[in-house]
Amino acid sequence: MNEKELQGRLKRITVLVIITVAVLLIAASMISASLKQVLSDTTEEQMKSETDEYKINILRKLDADLQTLQTLASFFKFSDTMSTGEFAEGVYEANKHNGFSRMGYFRKDGTGIRVTKSQDINLNVKVSELDESFQEIIEKAWEGESSVSRIYYDENLDRQTFAYAVPVYQNEAVIGVLGATNSIEVFEEILDDSTTLYGKGYVQLIGNEGNYLVRSERSVVQGTRDTIYQGGYLSKEEEQKIRSYMEEGSSAFSHFTYGGKDYRIYLEPVGVNGWYLFCTDTTRSANGSVYMIVLVTRIILYAVIALAAFLLIYGYCLFKQNTRRLIKIAYHDPCTDAYNRVRFIQETNAVLEEDRSYTGIEMNIRQFKFINEIFGRTQANRLLVHVKDVLEENLQEGEFFGRDSADRFLILMRGTDRETIYQRLIRIMDAVGDFAKLKHLNYKIRLYCGAAFADAVEEVAELSPADTLFTHTSFAINTAREGHQNTVWFYNTDIHKDEILQNYVETHMEQALQNKEFKLYLQPKKDLRTGRIGSAEALVRWQTGDGTMIFPNKFIPLFEQNGFCVRLDLYMLEQVFRQIREWIDEGREPIPISVNQSKLLFYEEDYMNNLDRMVEKYDIPPRLITLEILEGLALENVDELNRKLAKIRAKGFRVSMDDFGSGYSSFNTLGKLQIDELKLDKAFLQELTRGSKERQEIIMEQIVDMAKRLHISTVVEGVETPENEELIYALGCDYGQGYLYSRPVSAREFSDKYMEE
Repeated sequence: MNEKELQGRLKRITVLVIITVAVLLIAASMISASLKQVLSDTTEEQMKSETDEYKINILRKLDADLQTLQTLASFFKFSDTMSTGEFAEGVYEANKHNGFSRMGYFRKDGTGIRVTKSQDINLNVKVSELDESFQEIIEKAWEGESSVSRIYYDENLDRQTFAYAVPVYQNEAVIGVLGATNSIEVFEEILDDSTTLYGKGYVQLIGNEGNYLVRSERSVVQGTRDTIYQGGYLSKEEEQKIRSYMEEGSSAFSHFTYGGKDYRIYLEPVGVNGWYLFCTDTTRSANGSVYMIVLVTRIILYAVIALAAFLLIYGYCLFKQNTRRLIKIAYHDPCTDAYNRVRFIQETNAVLEEDRSYTGIEMNIRQFKFINEIFGRTQANRLLVHVKDVLEENLQEGEFFGRDSADRFLILMRGTDRETIYQRLIRIMDAVGDFAKLKHLNYKIRLYCGAAFADAVEEVAELSPADTLFTHTSFAINTAREGHQNTVWFYNTDIHKDEILQNYVETHMEQALQNKEFKLYLQPKKDLRTGRIGSAEALVRWQTGDGTMIFPNKFIPLFEQNGFCVRLDLYMLEQVFRQIREWIDEGREPIPISVNQSKLLFYEEDYMNNLDRMVEKYDIPPRLITLEILEGLALENVDELNRKLAKIRAKGFRVSMDDFGSGYSSFNTLGKLQIDELKLDKAFLQELTRGSKERQEIIMEQIVDMAKRLHISTVVEGVETPENEELIYALGCDYGQGYLYSRPVSAREFSDKYMEE
């Protein structure tokens, strides 16, 4: 799975999380709205129920008072037979036993009498002098209708008052009206109930114009107001709604906001004179227990959903963060933050699927391991980051790069023009080289590149286009590595032939060993003291089934990389044993043969056992076998190497150090090694022909002299001219080896040419 697929999955998970959270919020909102509606319905039912109770109590009071008057009226049927004084006294006595403020009797001629609880008796009271509200109900009573007046202010009583009037009959004819007045305190006593809506609400009595008739002391709206519409707390819409319902005489729910709080209103018509009960809920909860249950339920619901949403979002954020971290780890180089090889190859494959007009480049820093050693890992890492920065600045749109490993960078550039690509790479390498100036380092940074054109690469079924392309760049960069300056090498057919050959070597080496295609070749070493062939060096040639000859430089480096050299060295060692055994069996005088031993074989656990096995199997003296080791072994651990050499020499084998002087050899190392033979690299003789003859002769003379003192024989490689031979003879060398004497030849040819029966 690549990064794009991971990003796609992450986006799908993001959408899923958003939808889930949205569903949770919608569900919470719906449940909350449902609970809110339940609370609202419960509150309204409670307000309506309690208001109805107040209405019933008011109507019950009015009905009771009217019933009282009607009962009293029946006692005044024969009032016409009584004197005025007696009648007045009778009215007074009747009023003493009820709660009326004042009572009176009014005849149809418009006159009457009134009495109060304070024994005031007013005679000859004219109806026309009474309050208009009282006059209205008296006139209705004369018509035979009992009624209650509107509330009015009585100056004599100095209070708000309302009146009752019932007809008085005699022989089924109305002869007068019995009236009574009462203070609105009777309504205040009914309405001023502290238990209204569990003590959290109040009820007021208003007229159909919205005017206050009986006000509650617990009203939340402060200030002097005559109607409910004054004060500005009702919105225009709600005011219009209330007026409309009151005109129709129907009940209504409404609400208002005052002091930053919301209040609910319920208006219930009393059914008398257009009066309304105006009920207000001060806590938005007519039912305390239900309100608390609903409120707690909503809080818990929101808390649970909030927690679930938080955990979901938090988990998603962690997942997203970890995914990004994993993507970074999986697809980015930790040192430079550039693409790693996996991501780079994925991106390259995606590009090459659509367009092949690209060039693949592999770029390395020369001697990067020494930069690590000399300047330290921190400075080396800064150099890698600098390379990344330079590439970012110089690459064009649609081009990208990645870091493979160590100092290896992979680049994909647009275009396939060789000169253009070459000039761009030179600019990049020069810019990278500026790092030394920026960091004030006394070290010249050089790079080398291998390039291959994607449109010229032949597809391989087992490999992706990117893998095939950068397999070719690897071959090109191997050639570029041989230079010493900033180098760009383009993949060509010669490299392709090497690639084919390398593929053949890798796929056929096992079979070749089984088929004995690896042949023993021998190159003679001339004993400079006797002038005769004193020994030989065993070399390997690969002769395929069709007769093609493959030389060591084409397969030995690869075998050293993949470890196959261990098996090949053992095979060649046994071929040497067999050849010496063959010479002895043929009656020929055997000569010593030296055979190369790779580092991997030399440190194999059963290496000594293999030597013993071959000596026993072929029954030849170990002194005829010289085991050649490379000087690189001596640089690692001289003491450990000497312990190994001591065991080998104790068995009778001779030990030679090959290619002395080709690497980091020193006199100190030579003095410590327990060897029998020293082979001087051909580079010594080559240097003699380059103008430094005198200095090289001194060095060689010192080496040979030291070897003699250490009882180590010397062999000089690369002897190609008589002058070379004269020189090494004069220096006191023991053996010469080179084309002057013979090229490497097959074991059979060597036997026929150099071995005497």
